[in-house]
Amino acid sequence: MNFLLNHSGKKTVITVVASLILLLFLACFGFYWDSREKEWTTSTGSVFVMDTFVDQKLSGADSKRAVETVNQLLLDFENRISVYRSSSEIAGINQNAGVAYVKVSPETFQLLKTAKEYCALSKGLFDITIGPLTDLWNITGANPRVPDEREIEAALELVNYEDLLLREEDCSVMLRRQGQRLNLGGMAKGAAGALAIEVAKSCGVHSGYLSVGGNIFTIGKKEDGSSYRFGVRDPRGESSDYIGIVELTDTTMATSGDYERYFEENGVRYHHILNPDTGYPGDSDLISVSVICEDGAMADFLSTTLFLAGKEKAIEYAEAEFFDFILIDREKNVYLSKGACACFTPNEQAKGYRFINIS
Repeated sequence: MNFLLNHSGKKTVITVVASLILLLFLACFGFYWDSREKEWTTSTGSVFVMDTFVDQKLSGADSKRAVETVNQLLLDFENRISVYRSSSEIAGINQNAGVAYVKVSPETFQLLKTAKEYCALSKGLFDITIGPLTDLWNITGANPRVPDEREIEAALELVNYEDLLLREEDCSVMLRRQGQRLNLGGMAKGAAGALAIEVAKSCGVHSGYLSVGGNIFTIGKKEDGSSYRFGVRDPRGESSDYIGIVELTDTTMATSGDYERYFEENGVRYHHILNPDTGYPGDSDLISVSVICEDGAMADFLSTTLFLAGKEKAIEYAEAEFFDFILIDREKNVYLSKGACACFTPNEQAKGYRFINIS
């Protein structure tokens, strides 16, 4: 499954259209930045969106208003794509599955277009029509459960990204069959963070970071000229434990793991990253995948897909030019691609881990 061999690593549609989107967004909020009138400041902020806290620290001209603008963008993004908001554009598509095309905003259309391209790149291992399965398992909900085989088979019948129909001439979208449902959880945080970074830069921010759940987005370097440093979580430790430190500059790191959201039944852990081929939570030999990539949406997609693909397939991309990775398997082996080795420092106190350079 060489699902990325034909990918050039060029910036995705998410990044290409970001400048147009942010210009419209900033115009709507009357934001205008003039460095001649503003001193550089540093501001922090936090907002709860997409079922997680987004923390940010931004430095630049009028950083306080930049933080507020980014927060508003993230809230607007959630209002457009959340499957849990009945008024969202994604919910509208799901409600009209097999019935009618739904006109959506250019931003949502481009997001779905890019997502479908990712599905094709992964040969369906990443599939945004996985909604029937996520609803069935309800792992992030109040009452998750292990469905029976017949339920899983019925849900799998509805999962096929090729049934996402995109009509570009009027920005309309439709799912081919009734009962099909979109769920963008595998890339939403990455796409939102990528847009937020572009907006922050346009607001005069020259340095800073956003933390969106398991994803980190950085702008430039710290005021002292050093890179931003973040811990890579120990997937078998407490939430504050880490296996090492990664240094990031003007890039994104997205992490997917079996420890983030899960429930246990009869001694078995069922995590939230579902495999659209089997209908069950991914059961590869990996427990955590971190991907470092300039494009936030791509990083999110890759961390999810490589997690499902497993160690052997993931290692095939150790020399990819457009991303790097940190893989952790069940035996606590940590595999580092060449670029990851250059920016990663192991935590010598992390118990039981073995660090392997695979470049």
